[in-house]
Amino acid sequence: MAVNGLDNFDMTLEECHLVLDHFKNLIVTDEKGYIKYMSPEMYFMVEAYNKRPLPNKVVGEHVNDIHPLSKITAVLESGVSDDNCFYFSSDVTNIARIVPLYKGDKLVGAMDYDLFTDGKDLTEFLNKLKDYQEKGLINLDATFESMYEASKREGKIKYCINDFIGVSKEANFVRRQIANLSESNSTVLITGKTGSGKELVAHSIHNSSMRCDGPMIEINCAAIPEHLFESELFGYEEGTFTGAQKGGKIGLFEKANGGTVFLDEVDQLPYHIQPKLLRALQEKEVTRIGGTVVPVDIRVIAATNKDLLQMVIDEKFREDLYYRLNVVEINIPPLADRRQDIPLLAQHFINKINKSMAKSIKYISPQVMEMLMMYNWPGNVRELNNVLERGMILCQGDTLEVEDMSGFTARTSTVAIDKTIALEGSLDEIRTNAEIAAIKNALKKTGGNRSKTAEILKISRTALYDKMNKYEIV
Repeated sequence: MAVNGLDNFDMTLEECHLVLDHFKNLIVTDEKGYIKYMSPEMYFMVEAYNKRPLPNKVVGEHVNDIHPLSKITAVLESGVSDDNCFYFSSDVTNIARIVPLYKGDKLVGAMDYDLFTDGKDLTEFLNKLKDYQEKGLINLDATFESMYEASKREGKIKYCINDFIGVSKEANFVRRQIANLSESNSTVLITGKTGSGKELVAHSIHNSSMRCDGPMIEINCAAIPEHLFESELFGYEEGTFTGAQKGGKIGLFEKANGGTVFLDEVDQLPYHIQPKLLRALQEKEVTRIGGTVVPVDIRVIAATNKDLLQMVIDEKFREDLYYRLNVVEINIPPLADRRQDIPLLAQHFINKINKSMAKSIKYISPQVMEMLMMYNWPGNVRELNNVLERGMILCQGDTLEVEDMSGFTARTSTVAIDKTIALEGSLDEIRTNAEIAAIKNALKKTGGNRSKTAEILKISRTALYDKMNKYEIV
């Protein structure tokens, strides 16, 4: 006779909770990915991944908002368990098992639990395997080495996934894409306007990947003279040309072996170098000037603020190289398209600048926040950082005021702002008043043409009608 699971179950809710709390590194979510339970050990493990404190209460939050690298959502989408899921970060490596939870045929959630308590526990296990292999008790083809060297890795970290700050759906999507690339070696093309955070995303991809222990070599293609490109990227042998240094030179691609090459402003890559880069990507080897062929194990991440496809059409960029670089594309939206992230970004920059300038500024006045929310930010996140830094230099108190933002005030003087905007109240109230003012100004500018008004505001006509009805704008 088949045994029903409940036949062998006799535990109180308190006893269940006690067992769960001792089940190391466990997350349980509902079918949509919202957290129902997180063990204390997992809470601190996720803090180590994130490199910043978590809120005291995480139940009810979406798992990817709390743990951006979590792969529970992939299991929820597929409905299939992942029995050997690797998590890589700059100072934490672990193996997890992710299991979908079904009630009958209906998916009701998933659980993610680490097979090891932490990276040290994993290292001890691997070292024991290595010891058994050396004693001839087992035979392993691979040689295991330490996967937990936080002190060495810490110096390499420039940016990680949680440094891409924001609560908008656009910010969450970018972080999700980074997390999805953690077990991939695919070439990535990052696109976005100047100052949107392409370098940050590139480093985040590297530091959350299997290559996080390897070098991250940044190459700004706009900063290398055209005649030096080949020797800088691929190196040369001794005596290959006049002025060549004794012993030759190792190229940047060789220096990146085992790690990642970041080609920033890849649109500036000289046309005659592009076939050699294509060959390096396809054959996984580089040819030094002078003839020596050297195998390389690298991942390439490229970034551009230009339309590379249009450059292909204009015959300024090779089509075959474009498609080789654009295996996975991450497009970073401009700050103007994710305005709800501005308050969080502004507070992040204030905290960061306080440390570098020995300041103690805590707040942003409602008037200044209104200006930040209304501005279009052509320079994106970088411009926001620079604007706040200039204001903080002038600020003498603990709050950024309009008088501290003289340069920015002049810059925003061309932005039409309704003088009736309330400058007191909560941030939500200020934001609502700013929306009303923006809609009224756009309607006035277009003579009441709602289609043109929606176009100016970069929203759909339906969204415009909804907002006009909501705010009772006639």
